[in-house]
Amino acid sequence: MAYRFILAALLSGVAPATALAQSQPTEPEPDITEDGIIVTATRQPSPLADTPVAATVLTEQFIRDARIDSLRQIDDYIPNVQFNQTGQVGGTYVTIRGIESNPFIVNRAAVYVDGIPFRKLREQTLGTVEQIEVLRGPQGTLYGANTESGLIVIRTRQPSDAFEGEVTGSGFGFGNGIGGDVRLAMGGPLIEDRLTASMVASYSHADSFVRNIGSSIGEEGQLSEAFVQGKLRWTPSATVTLDLLAQTSILRAPGLYEQEFLPIDHDVYNRNYSQFFNGGRRAGRFTLINDAPKRTAEDEVLLAGNLNVDFGGAVLDFNASWRQLDVNSQGTDLDLTALPGAAGANRDDETFWNFEARLASPAGARIQWVAGLNHYRSSEGQILSTLVGPGGLGDYVPAPLQTTRSRDYAVFGQVTVPLVDTVRFTAGGRYEQAERDKVQEAGVLDLGPFGQFQFPAEDLSRTFEEFLPKASLDWRPDEALLVYVSAAKGWIPGGFNLGAASSAVTRDFSGFGAETLWSYEAGAKLELLGKRLLVSGALFHIDANNWQEFNVLVNDQGQAISTNLITSDANVRSRGFELEVTGKPSATLELAASFGYVDSTYTDYRFSATQDFTGNRVRLVPEYDASLSASWRPWKGLFVRGEVAASGNTPLNPENTAFQDAVVLIGGQIGWEAEHWSARLYVENLTDELVFNTNAFANFAFGNDGTLYAGVAPPRVVGMQLSYKW
Repeated sequence: MAYRFILAALLSGVAPATALAQSQPTEPEPDITEDGIIVTATRQPSPLADTPVAATVLTEQFIRDARIDSLRQIDDYIPNVQFNQTGQVGGTYVTIRGIESNPFIVNRAAVYVDGIPFRKLREQTLGTVEQIEVLRGPQGTLYGANTESGLIVIRTRQPSDAFEGEVTGSGFGFGNGIGGDVRLAMGGPLIEDRLTASMVASYSHADSFVRNIGSSIGEEGQLSEAFVQGKLRWTPSATVTLDLLAQTSILRAPGLYEQEFLPIDHDVYNRNYSQFFNGGRRAGRFTLINDAPKRTAEDEVLLAGNLNVDFGGAVLDFNASWRQLDVNSQGTDLDLTALPGAAGANRDDETFWNFEARLASPAGARIQWVAGLNHYRSSEGQILSTLVGPGGLGDYVPAPLQTTRSRDYAVFGQVTVPLVDTVRFTAGGRYEQAERDKVQEAGVLDLGPFGQFQFPAEDLSRTFEEFLPKASLDWRPDEALLVYVSAAKGWIPGGFNLGAASSAVTRDFSGFGAETLWSYEAGAKLELLGKRLLVSGALFHIDANNWQEFNVLVNDQGQAISTNLITSDANVRSRGFELEVTGKPSATLELAASFGYVDSTYTDYRFSATQDFTGNRVRLVPEYDASLSASWRPWKGLFVRGEVAASGNTPLNPENTAFQDAVVLIGGQIGWEAEHWSARLYVENLTDELVFNTNAFANFAFGNDGTLYAGVAPPRVVGMQLSYKW
């Protein structure tokens, strides 16, 4: 058994647990047995240590300890995963293993919440979360949604057979303001043994952590959000379960645009603009000076149903969902100063439909298989607007309506066969066809002194199709050790740009092609200390061709001559490793740690005649990330938790002219837990680090002014949380 201790030494850095997720949320709740945490999101519930895929599982206890209630908090605990965001109220974009996602390209990772795919993510309030699984690498043979770089499966609590409830409230403060939130969750039986229901409602209100001290309408920035979710579960028999879900969220952010950019070098910015443009005012670490009238409003409605039928020899899952998302965001300040020059706005109305059916082998079957069908469709209408000179929120002038439509069809399946008692072989495939349409009228986006962008009249359509294979082999030489290798192909279809450009742009940027990648992985999992600790590690290599990337065309002075445009002219190579360890070395201490390293590079990227980024690092991908968290309950009642998260040097643009330096973020909690109530004091970003976390741009109007501009992560936040449950 010497190899076990050698491997433990090699992998003894860090690493959470793993899970293979391939079903809807109607499965039983996860359990903990003598084999450790059992993942029941698979058709064949299995211990984490027996799943041959690189993944991280956050359990319900971990989620409560870490106070996770929204999507953007997840990546702090997962190696080689980043949730990039455009602003405090903007979209969320999942990057896994250097395969970056951004605001203008569909997420390369699939995100399922209660069986519903979210291909376009906002902040996504999550309600009461039971388990989160993050699988790295293509998983398109298991799920209907496209999973080019990975898969995130989130399950919130289903209605219970007993009446229960919990109310939670918190208040917090930071350098520029204060805020608070409250949440009520309750549920129980309506008809004994047949019908149960639950409800979650929350409301939050806070000052924005980035404050605009130059607002022409006197709004420095606030953020309010209301969220309501209701669930019904009907169980007419022991083999049939029907779940229904409805939820809505309403967000209002006066004084905030969905993308806010601060100068990376405040001294340069203030020298350039403080006196003449900004009336002597100076931008600070979390303050900007924009005259543009800003306001963002988001409304989302979601309806979904899931039917689960156990036929004995197979289990059927059918899920259908409808989602409507309306976003109206005003106030991108093109000159980024208090000068009343030009500002922009956008209105997006989007509708998403998803139908997914899967048939899988029953639990405990020797040969494990899953087969499925998926149909996904969406439509988007976008209107860009501009404001030239001084004015208010009602003075933005719209350009013509732009519309796109998507229809995706997929057939997928996977089978796992034991070759001998200790070796399993898995093979799968996915065929997908994607239809894309675009219609827009000819028109002009007027930027006043900064020129005009043209919209050509277009009525375009195109169909993309691809077959995606996957294969893996795993070997268990010992009860405590699992070793595996895998290869899988990922893909996202092409599409059409919703953009405009000046007459100086001669190339046709109306559309872009499909992207493909191959991902290769070798990994191992090892249980230690009587299965109280799980150590896992993986090596990976990814080659992506026809890489879809967005940028803004600029002239020789660095001034923008287009809105954001997507091309598929690049290739990317990404390689690295991750290590994780998680468990309870004692009854009072729970530990989780991770380390990920990635080298992600544009092997070919010529965006324009003057913009060649070949050889540069892929934007928004840190050299490494690491995390360490510990929850300690030394005696009944007392709760202490500490967290450290680090990330390495990170390029903020494909030009690699702007970087976020390596940074360490520290957080902590202390509290008291009784049978029905708890109280906690907490701090996040203890040392108040300034972290730039979005793509960096030159000044859109003035061009190269000596600094670049990017969005920032939250400052230090100190708060208190109280909860009562019954």
